[in-house]
Amino acid sequence: MTYITVYWTGDKLYAKFNGSCENAERLASIIRALGGAAEVKYVKRTGWAVWLTTDGIIAIRHDGWLKAVRSFVDELKDKGLISEERYKQLVKEIETGPNAVKFAGVEFSVYYKNSKIEIECQPTSDVSKNAAVNALKVKGLVEGKDFTVKEYGGYEIRIAKETYAKAVDALAQSGLREGEHYTPRSKRLVISVKAEQKDAVVNALKMAGLEEGKQFTVKSDRKYIIRISYDGLREIQRMALSGDVEAEKFIRELEDVLRRRHGDDAVKKLIEVLTPAREEGTLDLPLPVRDEKGNIIARIVDLRYEFVRGGQPVSQCAGKDCRLRIIAEYEVGGERKQFKIEWYWKKKQEKKGKTTVTYYYEIARVYIKDEMEAAVVKALAGKGAKRGRVDLLADQLDALRRFKALKDAVDQWRGGKPGNTKD
Repeated sequence: MTYITVYWTGDKLYAKFNGSCENAERLASIIRALGGAAEVKYVKRTGWAVWLTTDGIIAIRHDGWLKAVRSFVDELKDKGLISEERYKQLVKEIETGPNAVKFAGVEFSVYYKNSKIEIECQPTSDVSKNAAVNALKVKGLVEGKDFTVKEYGGYEIRIAKETYAKAVDALAQSGLREGEHYTPRSKRLVISVKAEQKDAVVNALKMAGLEEGKQFTVKSDRKYIIRISYDGLREIQRMALSGDVEAEKFIRELEDVLRRRHGDDAVKKLIEVLTPAREEGTLDLPLPVRDEKGNIIARIVDLRYEFVRGGQPVSQCAGKDCRLRIIAEYEVGGERKQFKIEWYWKKKQEKKGKTTVTYYYEIARVYIKDEMEAAVVKALAGKGAKRGRVDLLADQLDALRRFKALKDAVDQWRGGKPGNTKD
């Protein structure tokens, strides 16, 4: 018999087992068989351990287990240890099951906040972060477009008690600024350091005669969040439509999680996000143009494109000076009119540490003169607009890929994207 202790940490449920390596491995195996995810780790002074937080606890879909967890949550509420709102949320999570989906071997948590779908994982080390990023890239996803990696936190430098005062004094005299470059935490005998200042702080300690590994140690306190963007979701949808079984399973399970935990509105949002990918190259003309009340006020009857360089149409081009001009002809009141959308590459530079990264993103800047043109833009690009200047971005270009007449041209122009550079 194995005992697992369940705690309430103040903001989440926490379950823990401590014991021998053999028992911990056996328990982890059982948890995995029941649908949960468990990892065995060795903890100094306490031995081998298996622990779970809220998502891991509710992932175990066993009636006896779930009843015990629900009973514990009820007791927390009865004793006034959790609010009514948090109680209802926990009960809902217990009843609806886990919010996890897996892609490329990476497990992601799914959230629906402020009408937005968020899909993220939080690796706890450089090794697990790099493994996740590499796995996503192998599947064909592009960092910065299909998924993002956000890093926060820094390093903790643990100082031997007898040399702590010397270390703090050495940093004060090194030219580094307390609070900006480092933060002493005397009760814990620790100095917190931002990632970009780690080497400078370590060198200052060594210059003062402290020996790394003996009088101080450096431990990473960095954390990461990897998020799949809407572009990434659409790319996974394209994989699914091309017969990728793992991608198809991911999309199916994502929809299931959203329906169970967040209801029909979340599923409608997912369908809205995925529709451009599902309809790529399938839409034909004529296309009805509707006003805000849904009445048909015009029809788009022709779509064509031009590659443009230096203001002049060319047969083909690529790179930062190559533009894609979309020409839409529409009929209204027996008269034919044109509306043009010209896409170009906009340069952006960002500082990342000591490096300046230059990259380009796609944009079209259009000027809408009346409600009719606003309705045409919405019919083509799926973006509501009013009179004046409107910026169209990647989502709107994805919407244009739905049309048979434009899909290949959009792909060809995107294929000539200027390369990112580092200075």
